[in-house]
Amino acid sequence: MAVWSFFARALRSSAINTAHRPNRSRTLLPLVPFTSSYRQALPFTSTATFSANKQTPSPVSPRASMATSQSTSGSYTTAFALFEALWEAGITACFVNVGSDHPSIIEAIVKGKRERPDSWPRMITCPSEVTAISMADGYARVTGRPQAVLVHVDVGTQALGQGIHNASVGRAPVFIFAGLCPYTESGELPGSRTEYMHWLQEAPDQKAIVRQYCRYTGEVRTGLNIKQTIGRALQFASSTPKGPVYVASAREVLAQEIQPYSLEQDQWVPIGPSALPADAVQNISNALVQAERPLIITGYSGRDRRTPELLVALADLIPGIRVHDTGGSDMCFPFSHIASEGFRLSSDDCTKDADAILLLDCDVPWLPSRNPPQKGAKIYHVDCDPLNQQIPVSFFPAHGRWKAESFTALTQLVDHIKSDEVLTKTLQDPKYAARRDARAEIHNARLVNIASQPRLGDQELLNAHNIGMLLKNSLPDSTTFVVEAVTASQILFDQLQPSQPGSWINCGGTGIGWSNGAALGVKMALEDLEKEGGNKPSLVCQIVGDGSFMCAAPSTALWVASKYKIPILTILLNNGGWKAPRNSTELVYPSGLNKSASDEEINISFRPTPNYAALAEAAAGSELGWEPTSENADAWMKGVRVRTVADFSGALQQATSRVIKEKKGMLLEVLM
Repeated sequence: MAVWSFFARALRSSAINTAHRPNRSRTLLPLVPFTSSYRQALPFTSTATFSANKQTPSPVSPRASMATSQSTSGSYTTAFALFEALWEAGITACFVNVGSDHPSIIEAIVKGKRERPDSWPRMITCPSEVTAISMADGYARVTGRPQAVLVHVDVGTQALGQGIHNASVGRAPVFIFAGLCPYTESGELPGSRTEYMHWLQEAPDQKAIVRQYCRYTGEVRTGLNIKQTIGRALQFASSTPKGPVYVASAREVLAQEIQPYSLEQDQWVPIGPSALPADAVQNISNALVQAERPLIITGYSGRDRRTPELLVALADLIPGIRVHDTGGSDMCFPFSHIASEGFRLSSDDCTKDADAILLLDCDVPWLPSRNPPQKGAKIYHVDCDPLNQQIPVSFFPAHGRWKAESFTALTQLVDHIKSDEVLTKTLQDPKYAARRDARAEIHNARLVNIASQPRLGDQELLNAHNIGMLLKNSLPDSTTFVVEAVTASQILFDQLQPSQPGSWINCGGTGIGWSNGAALGVKMALEDLEKEGGNKPSLVCQIVGDGSFMCAAPSTALWVASKYKIPILTILLNNGGWKAPRNSTELVYPSGLNKSASDEEINISFRPTPNYAALAEAAAGSELGWEPTSENADAWMKGVRVRTVADFSGALQQATSRVIKEKKGMLLEVLM
């Protein structure tokens, strides 16, 4: 047995140290930074070779499906290959929270920063893991591309908390990498256990902590296939329904020295878009055209910024059709269009009288106990996940379900209706013009009613109605709103009336505190798009309730914003605690004790409330000195408390100048 152990260890040592063998030349290739499309492959521009020990170059044996990578001085470890693989795959940012399982990771990060700063992911230090995953989530909401999150062992994985739920339910692609406890304890291999905690952090199945929320979980057991494992994980993350993926590896594996290599990225692309079959296109088109009260219910279709325009084209083709947004996750259909029924959390009465319904990328189209469709309504469901495979109880009926991309399916429907002679002739019937006129009257009346709600006198106290209207009238049309206002979100949607693709981003999930990090990720993504020349500068405005703000490491998010100079405007709605639990209780017990109970009795009160404006200034850092921010014009973060319309209007004027022109952060705490 001892002899076998000796040979096994010798063989393993040989495999680990192949990077230092002489006369092994490798081709130098430029690492391609990500441009406009996911993991785009560009032609090679260099074929120079050299030997590891500076001897005469020798030919490189071809690898199936691989190309040798850019070399660096010193050892090439699994950990270094990890970050190289992320960069090669188009990931430009890593939101990191390092720990004792990351020695090789830390060495690799420093090596990459020093040797190849222009072809290495940007490292963003996040003292809280929920901030890290929320920032990556927010970035993906804008670009559709995953970014990386680095956490450590089981405790860091657990600290992702509600963020992993939000990315999963909200269909946001995120790549998560975690270390594992060393599996050797007596120095048998580099990376073996060296500290007390290495015995305490070894979970029986660390991946199980997040497996039910992930599209893929995997483990790197050898550096020889680290890039393949990452490539496979990213394929899952970026294939619809998109979502988080999780890969882990032990210290010994991360310390393993290997030969540099790269994958052919054009062979590691995600699944392409799927389309509707011909009979489905015909059936859905016929049902929508022939219905008297057709309705489209959507939730996520606006994630693809091309889709709202197509949905408008479909609504214009079928006068009288209505479009209802149940999730508020993205701006799916412009509020300004006469077909818009606005945003309600699946509770609008428009579902009750519809006789033909198209469900389009929607998890919860209605609440069966409150507003189900009428019997006899024809229902068709088109979604990248029409069975809601991660929701065990989901019984929404449909006469047809198809797994297809919204953009592709809508393109098919619009083209079919335009080209079908029978449908075209049917739509010429005067009743369709009358339906259009009726919808225009209803929509205009709705706009008038919404406009009548805000009270805008200077001394009026603030509420969701006048806050929303003042934001709409004061901030640029190009503003991107990242909204987590819970009980106030539907009123804010009515007042803000988002009509531009990407102008409204909501969580989609239910883990509160998402927007603290997500707003920063959204701003980072928009700035990256601006650098690529595809976007104009955009103000990011986070609107968050105090209950949500408190729930996910707000001081960490504020500190990260300050450290990395990510300027956003935060509107914090301070109504003294949580309101949603009271509403939920009343729905179940409409005449219960909750009706007469105080907020203190229900345990939803945050009073006395924190001074969030002061917290923002304190958390952002104070290297400038001890004086209050109001007395120091150079401070990066400014916090202001407002109570009246006049206060808020004046603060918004200051905010637009500060955040847009000076590129500094500002938090307005609205006392409600």
